Amino acid sequence: MAKSQSKKNIALLSVWIVLVLLTIVAYSYNPYERKSTSFEKDLFAVENANQTISRIELNGQGFSNTLEKNGNSWTVNQEYLLDASMKQVFFKLLEQVSIQRPIVGENSAKIKQNVLDSGVQVNIYGNESLLNSYTVGGDFQAMRSYFVKGEEVYLVQLPGYQSYVAGIFEVPENDWRDRVIFDGIWQDMVSLKIDRPGKKAVQFKYDNRLMRIQNQQADTAEVMNFVERFNYFFVDQFLPEDHIALQKKESFDKAGTIEIEGLDKDKSLRLELFKNPEFNAYLVHINGKEWAAIRNERMEKIWIELEKL
Repeated sequence: MAKSQSKKNIALLSVWIVLVLLTIVAYSYNPYERKSTSFEKDLFAVENANQTISRIELNGQGFSNTLEKNGNSWTVNQEYLLDASMKQVFFKLLEQVSIQRPIVGENSAKIKQNVLDSGVQVNIYGNESLLNSYTVGGDFQAMRSYFVKGEEVYLVQLPGYQSYVAGIFEVPENDWRDRVIFDGIWQDMVSLKIDRPGKKAVQFKYDNRLMRIQNQQADTAEVMNFVERFNYFFVDQFLPEDHIALQKKESFDKAGTIEIEGLDKDKSLRLELFKNPEFNAYLVHINGKEWAAIRNERMEKIWIELEKL
């Protein structure tokens, strides 16, 4: 009985040893030439990005964007303020981005060349010292993002999220911009005037510490609630000159004007609004210079509240 049990134990031990050996072989085997099984997952992560980074250069196909700290503000290409929410999202990504695995074998050279040919060169600086430099690209349909550094190619990810990491590096200048076009509140206004086709113009003026509607009676609280809609008033998107809506702007009808006279004359604002039912946003001409869009639902709420006064 004891001998029988001993034979069983020896047999089980032999099977276990074989399984261990097979496991080691299976783990080590790769039909491609594996250079290394170890890598630094946080190679591209920036610790405490807000305090560490002073400038980021993004150079892609047909565009070049520089995000740079100037005093207490961040600018886009030294011309526009950087949108705070975009900065927050981007810096959080830079802190959390992680290598999923290196790309090796016969596909590595092809992926690397695709990224170098069509990707975005990224240079990250801290106090004028280069912290990191790499090229970003990927496949949006497959939701795969690759970072190329030197001779190495890495598949990267945001742990816990299925996202196209490379996408934010490809964002055009207009989408980095701060979308606030009136940088103030009602106390920074001298007057607010809204004029729409077929409607009586409505004007509000600062008087005795409140904004008051002119030439009609209205509840003061409701007037203030309405005027406060224009605190830090923003557009939903700045439009490049080749945007399809601008190519068809002749098909848009005039929808009105909004004029804000600021205490600071540099903050004064004139918006010309245009609408086409086929588009989901109003076209907005800002101070006769650049174009932007405001979603239909936002503008319609403003018109509805105006009618209730």
